[in-house]
Amino acid sequence: MSDLSRSEKMLAEKTVCVLLVRGEDPDGAPIYAYVGVRADKLQAFMEAQNSGMFYPEEHGVIIEAGKGEPDADVRAKMEREYGFNHEGMLDIPDSDNANRIAAELSKKANNKDD
Repeated sequence: MSDLSRSEKMLAEKTVCVLLVRGEDPDGAPIYAYVGVRADKLQAFMEAQNSGMFYPEEHGVIIEAGKGEPDADVRAKMEREYGFNHEGMLDIPDSDNANRIAAELSKKANNKDD
């Protein structure tokens, strides 16, 4: 994350992004996982995701996972316990955008502390 200042890097190490990742299991069935990823690791997470075979647990903490789509109970838990906003989700298409989003999250976290 060379585009971040020293203070932004320090904040990024303390900021955790909760991501909803969708994919397929080895049999081609849809699966999902909510993954907690440190903001300073978000770019590497996205690069790994785009590289082919991807195991989210190697890059973050799996909070919830399952087959298909998250049901209402899982969605409610993620909203209640982690503040996940399903309606306001951002699509992060690539690692370049991940770096920009991590910088913005770090700045927002810094502003909340002021």
